[in-house]
Amino acid sequence: MPDSAANAISQVDRDLAWAALEKRRAGLRPSRDEARALRRIEQAREEDLRWQHYHSIPKRHWREMSGRQAKVLNEQAHRYGLPIGGRTIDLPAFVAALHDFLAANARKLAAGDDDDPALAGASSPNLERKRGEDWRMARLRRRILEHSYLPQATVHDLLARLAARIRHAGEALQRQFGPAALTILNDALTDAETEIANLDPGDPHDGDDVDQHA
Repeated sequence: MPDSAANAISQVDRDLAWAALEKRRAGLRPSRDEARALRRIEQAREEDLRWQHYHSIPKRHWREMSGRQAKVLNEQAHRYGLPIGGRTIDLPAFVAALHDFLAANARKLAAGDDDDPALAGASSPNLERKRGEDWRMARLRRRILEHSYLPQATVHDLLARLAARIRHAGEALQRQFGPAALTILNDALTDAETEIANLDPGDPHDGDDVDQHA
């Protein structure tokens, strides 16, 4: 943040501005020098206030200006290292980070994607979607290497074996509490199996944030 504009005001201007205020309170007209000094002080205070606002833009205002949802802004903050993930946005910090990013990626942004004309150029919806997909795939590969990701087929097999054990327990419930208890358990298992069968195999990270609005 630049030095306070109000701190740069001379004592002469402060004295003249004070005299202008006193004359206005008394219903008198300040002199030209007094009026100009008062105007300089008011402008300096406005400048300082403007910089204060620059450093604390509400996240809601940033969403409205950018046209992006909060989850998209948070993902872009993580992916590109931009300071837009907090509750407020520091505009000077964002501008500095943005220009650092542009400078560091100047060649990539200028070249675009020569293999696919739809992705060419510094920025486009297709290019942004491709970047998002590349980022998700890189994260998936990392999770596989870290053994923190289970293939969907493995999960289905595990759930099926668990269901078989629960059905076996249901037989014991039937012997102790009657057919009604087994019916309740079987209905719950059937509903669970339906939910499992309806899992979308096309998205291994269901629930991950995806930049839908480039």
